Amino acid sequence: MGIFDGFFDNLVSGILNPKGNLADWRHASRTFVKNSFRLAPKVKFLYHVAFTFSPAIQKTLPTWNEKKHGLEAGIIVKSADLPSFSANIETKKKYNRTANIQTGIQYNPVNISLHDDNLGIATGLFEAYYRYYFADANYGTDELRRAYDKSWPARDSTYLGSERNRYTFGLHNQITDPFFKDIQISQMTRHTYTTYTLVNPIITEWKHGDVNSADGSSTNENTMTVAYETVWIDRGGTEAGPDGDPKGFGDLPHYDVTPSPITLVGGGSVSLGAVLSGAADLFDYGRTGKGFSNPIAAAIAGVNLLNNIQNLTQEGITEDITNIITSGSDSVYDNVVSGLPNTSFD
Repeated sequence: MGIFDGFFDNLVSGILNPKGNLADWRHASRTFVKNSFRLAPKVKFLYHVAFTFSPAIQKTLPTWNEKKHGLEAGIIVKSADLPSFSANIETKKKYNRTANIQTGIQYNPVNISLHDDNLGIATGLFEAYYRYYFADANYGTDELRRAYDKSWPARDSTYLGSERNRYTFGLHNQITDPFFKDIQISQMTRHTYTTYTLVNPIITEWKHGDVNSADGSSTNENTMTVAYETVWIDRGGTEAGPDGDPKGFGDLPHYDVTPSPITLVGGGSVSLGAVLSGAADLFDYGRTGKGFSNPIAAAIAGVNLLNNIQNLTQEGITEDITNIITSGSDSVYDNVVSGLPNTSFD
C-alpha cells in the first residue's frame, strides 16, 4: 500500500461526496442569518396596536382620556388577528374554455383580545362603545325600565308626541360619526414595522370573558370581533417617543428608556462586530437623524465607540473574523444585530 493511497481515497470521496452522510447548517445560516437576518421569519410577540377614536367619545364617557387611556388600550392588547382577504371569483366558460374572473373582495373580520386590566381600560373601552351607539346604556335603572315598559305611558307611543317618546332605546341614539376612525396593527422586526390599518372598523361582537371560582391561575380577557371597509398597508423605521412611529410606539410612561448594556449608549461590547455595527448606527443618525433618541445619546454612543476601538486587540479581531468565516456570513456586520451576535431585537 502506497503512502498516498488513503489520501487520494479521501480526496476523491470529498470531491464526489462533499457533505458525507450528514449535511451541515450552512444552508440555513446563509438563508436566515446572512445579511442581518433579512430572510428570518418574524416572531409573533413583537407587535404594537393603536386605536384612533372619534372625538365624540368624550361625550358618552367623560372620564375617558384618549391620549392616555386610548394609548393604553393598545398596550394591553393580548393578541390580534392580522387582516385576511377573500376574493369573489366567478367561473365562466366560452366554448368549453374555463376562465376565473374576479368580481370583488371580502375583508374578513379580525379578532382582538385585551387583558382585563385592574384599572378597567378594556371594560371602559367597551362601555364607551356601548354608550356611544346604544341608548340603553345611558339610562339609570328606572329610566331604562320606563323605556322598555310597554304599559307606560302607553303600549305604543310612536305617535303620542315627544314627551311620551323621550325614553328612546336600542340604536336610537342620534349617532352619525363612527366610534373608531381606524385600528392599526403593526408587526415589529429589526427596527422596522409593517402596519395594517383597518379603515372604518366596527365591532360585530364583544365579550367580557367569564368568572369561575374553580379557576385560580388564569387571567380574564375581553375580546372583540371587528369588521372593516378596507385596509392600508404601510412600512417604515421604528421611532420611539411621544410622536412614535408607528403611532404611540415607545411612549415614555410605559417603556423602559434606560439604554441596554448591549448597545453603544449603554456601554456596548468590545468586539469588531459591535464596533462596525455602532459605526453604521452613528452614520445613519448623521444622515437621517434616526436611530438615537436625542443628540446626547448619539454623543454618548460616539464616545463609547471610540473607547471600544481603543480596546480592540489583535487576538479579539482574529477570533471575531474566524467565527464569522466559519459561521458562513459574508461580512462582520452580517453577524451583528442590535449589538448581540446571532440575535435580533427590535
